[in-house]
Amino acid sequence: MRTHLYALLLMSVVPGPLADMGDKEIQRFSDFLEGVIKCRELPGGVVTLVKDRRAVLTKSFGYYDLERTKKITDNTKFFVGSLTKAFTSAVLAILLSKHRSYTWDTPIAQILGPSFRLANDLLSQNVNLRDLLAHKVGTPSNFGPLLVGFPANVSREQFVQMLAYQQPRVPLRTKFLYSNYMYVLAGFVAERMSGKPWERLVRDLLFEPLGMRDSGFVGEVSNFSQFPSAFVYIDGKLDNVDQNLLNSVLPGGPAGSIYSTADDMRKWMDFHLGNGSASNGNTVIPASFFSELHTMQMNTPFSENNLYKPVYPISDTTISYCLGWVSSVYRGYRKLWHSGGIVGYSSMLWLFPDLQSGVFVALTGAKDNQNAPPVYSIVSQASDLLLGITPWLNQSTSCTFPAPWKDVKPKERGNASMPHPMPYWNISVTPEKYAGQYGHLAFGNITLTKDIEGVMLYYGRFGKMRLLPISDTLFVGYFLENLSFVTNSDGNTKPFVIEFQIRGNAAVESLEFPVDLSVPEKTSFKRINKSGPRYTRNNSMQAARKEHAGFQTVLSVTAAWCLFH
Repeated sequence: MRTHLYALLLMSVVPGPLADMGDKEIQRFSDFLEGVIKCRELPGGVVTLVKDRRAVLTKSFGYYDLERTKKITDNTKFFVGSLTKAFTSAVLAILLSKHRSYTWDTPIAQILGPSFRLANDLLSQNVNLRDLLAHKVGTPSNFGPLLVGFPANVSREQFVQMLAYQQPRVPLRTKFLYSNYMYVLAGFVAERMSGKPWERLVRDLLFEPLGMRDSGFVGEVSNFSQFPSAFVYIDGKLDNVDQNLLNSVLPGGPAGSIYSTADDMRKWMDFHLGNGSASNGNTVIPASFFSELHTMQMNTPFSENNLYKPVYPISDTTISYCLGWVSSVYRGYRKLWHSGGIVGYSSMLWLFPDLQSGVFVALTGAKDNQNAPPVYSIVSQASDLLLGITPWLNQSTSCTFPAPWKDVKPKERGNASMPHPMPYWNISVTPEKYAGQYGHLAFGNITLTKDIEGVMLYYGRFGKMRLLPISDTLFVGYFLENLSFVTNSDGNTKPFVIEFQIRGNAAVESLEFPVDLSVPEKTSFKRINKSGPRYTRNNSMQAARKEHAGFQTVLSVTAAWCLFH
């Protein structure tokens, strides 16, 4: 069903002191936002502007669901994805201020003990909190396995043990490589330092003193009906995403599990603009520890998204990753920011510390589906308003950005009626040859089963994929059910490519695919002998201790599994 929620737009406006922002500016931004909502067909969201540490404008729009049964308000809760990372770094700043025997540069092994291991001795003995929080470790994002979710009983401690089997792509401290895994490790370090769960730490050390009473965590939600529905676009039409997929972030809460409201995020912005002090003046983080959060640590993150003159009419250039924040220069002003994306939700937060101003935007809809350009357009326009400079986007270009300055290829559209090609089997090797268990110590096990139409692949908590043969060794895979939008939504129509290694006697030895979706390099999952012992990194054999439906966790002396964003 084609939906035009913009035609049924509800927008609430809560202006702050108009001495700071005139009626004309507010109306101009309201008109701009309404135009973006209409042309981009945004289902719902909220925008908050802070100037001189005060909220001067909050707008909410749209509905919770496609049936328009409930309107989004300023108090609606949104999942903010990787905006969570700044909370994790702030918690550690507080803990370090209380545990003076540790610093940002203390090796993790000194905190966790001699059993802590990464891929090699150099990493195990030298990686510190600064490395984790600034993405300096050199391990790739490995997002593929994170997509499918993990068994509910997998703990953060098991995750930390599993990291010993993730291989770095570049040497330590040589290149920015974004890693959700390392933020979960950082959260685990906070737990060990304090003896409390990360969620409790965030609530006690940040939510409570800042008055963020309507914020919480995915893992605490038993019923997602209190949140707006998650959406993707398929063939230009909005389609619901199963919100249970949000649980795939667990047990990786420190990387991306927080939800919040416009007002609570206003308090979060005020805290950072106030250099670690709450609105009542109380110091939450001592200045010397707080300043490290905004200090540049690792050069040139996300440089592919920079805007430069003369291609664009303005410059927006990323300089460095800090600790949970990105440092940039926007139109000559120092900017701290981070984006967030999680299963059908998108968010962005920009701060201008020198002007004590900031913008928070949260939308329903997947960031990598349709929402990245409108989120940027909205936050950019709001920032120009706060900075008192002429906006560089207008009503027309906000609907086409990054065009007309950059060529934009039309996105391939998903097919609502056919999530994958009709099943076929056009090779001589029988499906039985591929059926079985395949394991990797860093990323868990994959199960292949034979059915009437060929081969099904099961991976993780939600991963179910139809495999279609191209040859005896090469298959393409299309997700089904909960995750079908990953290979069948607008802009996301390419199947996964799975390659099998087969011995001369036609025995399948392994399957391979790129677990890091940003590069073509493949990771091999070894065939597991059902009646024999398991494959381990040392090629020694040890029995598996635990098995889960659809995901079989391979455990050696060091427990092994994986995580999501």
